[in-house]
Amino acid sequence: MSLFLRIAYAFFKVGLLTVGGGLAMLPIIQHEMESRGWLTHSQFLDVVGIAEMTPGALAVNTATYVGYRVVGEAYPGAFGLAVAGALVGTVSVCLPSLLCVNLLGRFWERNRAHPCMVRVFGVLRPLVTGLVLSVALALAAHCLWGAAGPAARPDLRAGLLLGAAFALTAFTRVSPVWVLLGGGRRACCWARARRVSALQTKNTD
Repeated sequence: MSLFLRIAYAFFKVGLLTVGGGLAMLPIIQHEMESRGWLTHSQFLDVVGIAEMTPGALAVNTATYVGYRVVGEAYPGAFGLAVAGALVGTVSVCLPSLLCVNLLGRFWERNRAHPCMVRVFGVLRPLVTGLVLSVALALAAHCLWGAAGPAARPDLRAGLLLGAAFALTAFTRVSPVWVLLGGGRRACCWARARRVSALQTKNTD
């Protein structure tokens, strides 16, 4: 099976089997990417961060980036093929939802209040919540300890940003956009301070 077909199959399966939106897709995307050797655990968490920072739906951004990256690594220097890989991943993850909405939308509207449908979604909601929580905890651990795991010393700056973002989002009406922009500005300030400190240390030596 060609690489493009494997990308299409993997992301079509992700789009077809996931209920609950982009965040609920992440555990399945993680399993597919890591089991196929396309991404390591650390790389997957970095991809999630990139997908969160760029405009658009999380699952679509992830599929686009992974498709581009996987094909780009398989064919170094072939920019056109890498772009094609990104398109294949994007279309494949969106196609199941598009088909379901168009083919089953009318059935859903007629039967959404049926007891069986209510029970099904009553079961799916806690399952989706658990999936999202597992990814959130994995991201938090990666931010605090990195690839070394809990045995390493936690990054206190990352912990401060994590706690501030959670508090502002959960307990205030501050827009997540301002939280992201504020975090980016703070990261730039820290990076600049670290660079200045490194230059001063070099000049002293």
